[in-house]
Amino acid sequence: MFPGRRIDGKLIAENIAFGAAVLGAGHVELVDRDGWWFVASEFNWLVGSKAHDREIELFETMLPFPEQSPTGHRAEIYVTAFAEAAYFRIGDAVTWLRGETEGELPDRPVVPAWCTNVLAFRLS
Repeated sequence: MFPGRRIDGKLIAENIAFGAAVLGAGHVELVDRDGWWFVASEFNWLVGSKAHDREIELFETMLPFPEQSPTGHRAEIYVTAFAEAAYFRIGDAVTWLRGETEGELPDRPVVPAWCTNVLAFRLS
């Protein structure tokens, strides 16, 4: 997944967005701003798979992704592995995975309002 052995936020975000599309997202926004990556959609791809029951599971263990391929796995686990700060937001409910910031969430001024499901992360 990481050509040249370099961890790349863009590649992680693209893989997550592709998985969201596989699960049924009609549109996925990818935004890179001030060191943060945002994957956002009106579709909640975080609960779209049959391989898990809760969103948080995607970030705790490597989960199979049979909807994408017989040997595939969900890319969200790479956020937990490599991000220094990360959260997901479903509507107004925010779950921090790594770190935490004070004040307004970094996605609010840059992600379109119709994107009610957001995964945000910043690599070291």
